[in-house]
Amino acid sequence: MKKTIALLLLISALFLRQSVFAMTEEEAKSLDLTVQSGLSEKELSAGLRDELLPLAKDFILAEEKYGVNAVFLASVAALESGWGKSCFRQNNIFGWSGKDFLTKAECIDFVASKIAEHYLSENGKYYNGKTVSGVNICYNGNGFWEEKVAEIMAMISRNCGKKGFDTERKSDYSGVVVIG
Repeated sequence: MKKTIALLLLISALFLRQSVFAMTEEEAKSLDLTVQSGLSEKELSAGLRDELLPLAKDFILAEEKYGVNAVFLASVAALESGWGKSCFRQNNIFGWSGKDFLTKAECIDFVASKIAEHYLSENGKYYNGKTVSGVNICYNGNGFWEEKVAEIMAMISRNCGKKGFDTERKSDYSGVVVIG
């Protein structure tokens, strides 16, 4: 009996864990961005690529410090900087207000604090809900941005805890088509 219960608990835990890791684009759009991802640095690293890969720890730290979902933060950075390969200003992987940063970690911390304060707080001046759609209204305002952020969130979530990277999507969101 104890073995059966333990097995059921293990299966339940694996099922719940998978549901957190593998969200669809629609689920990403409606996700409460103040809900923590529950990912470890290693798990998030498996979903990142290129110049964002070594920043998994910084996304997790920002999530813990400000309560902004790390997968969302990483997805916005991926879209705005082509996975960290292109910064309009020094270390500014979010393209935030033409501001320079000493490090990409400093940029993540700063942007997470501003998103938490202005976009995800009910008293925030740009608050329109705690979803990608709500943030997009004042953050960017373009439906393309919302769609791409949700698509990247789903892609990252599919890859967390897996080796390699999902090549199902052929765009790397930096304007360059990935051949492969």
